[in-house]
Amino acid sequence: MKFTLSLACLLTFAIASAQTTETTSGVTNNSSEAMLTASNGMKSAYGASAYFVNPARAVDGTVYLFEDWNNAGVIHATTNQRYSLRNINLNIERNSFESKVGRDSLFSFNFNNVEKFVINGRIFKNYYWNDDNRVYEIIYESKDWSIIKGFKIVEVTGSANPMLNRTRDRMVRKTFYYLKDDKGINTFKLKKSKILKLVNGDEAKSDKIVAYAKANKFSFKREDDLKKILEYSTKN
Repeated sequence: MKFTLSLACLLTFAIASAQTTETTSGVTNNSSEAMLTASNGMKSAYGASAYFVNPARAVDGTVYLFEDWNNAGVIHATTNQRYSLRNINLNIERNSFESKVGRDSLFSFNFNNVEKFVINGRIFKNYYWNDDNRVYEIIYESKDWSIIKGFKIVEVTGSANPMLNRTRDRMVRKTFYYLKDDKGINTFKLKKSKILKLVNGDEAKSDKIVAYAKANKFSFKREDDLKKILEYSTKN
């Protein structure tokens, strides 16, 4: 796999074993030396800990946001540098971006010295709120507020009841919308009334926005449509 070894934003190197053994070694700085050391397998330089996972049964679904690893990623550092790689995914359960460096080996990144991740054209940032650091996708970002999307993995337990047709456990990806503003990060519904209130326009401006959405058959509940509606609202 090709990627830039001078990548300055690597913090944690994780090895996931196919024999259900995982070894994680913590890297405490985002230096190129840390990247090279980790890539050469010198995990002991940082101290390593190991834990063993013994799954009770097979599980359907995935804890990753994207179905496969063939994703184009650009990491934007706070130093205005950019690093590209084509093998990256978001581990929703661990709340971290990971890149495969071998059949059973992963690099795990965090947001120290990183402004944002752009994966397949989608922007992701990390925000701290209510004593928790989480990765959010940016749906729309203005000077005063942002509409963002969060992710969660819910495990649905299998059942032996043949009527349920659910014999295996299943990982289900859930998404939630939030408004980030000077009040913090709070849940937000994609509704026309809430969006019109958010753009803070008078009745005439609201009427123009609604007419624009109607003429183009845009829905306030669909992300791609909403982005176009909000872009229009800033220009009119």
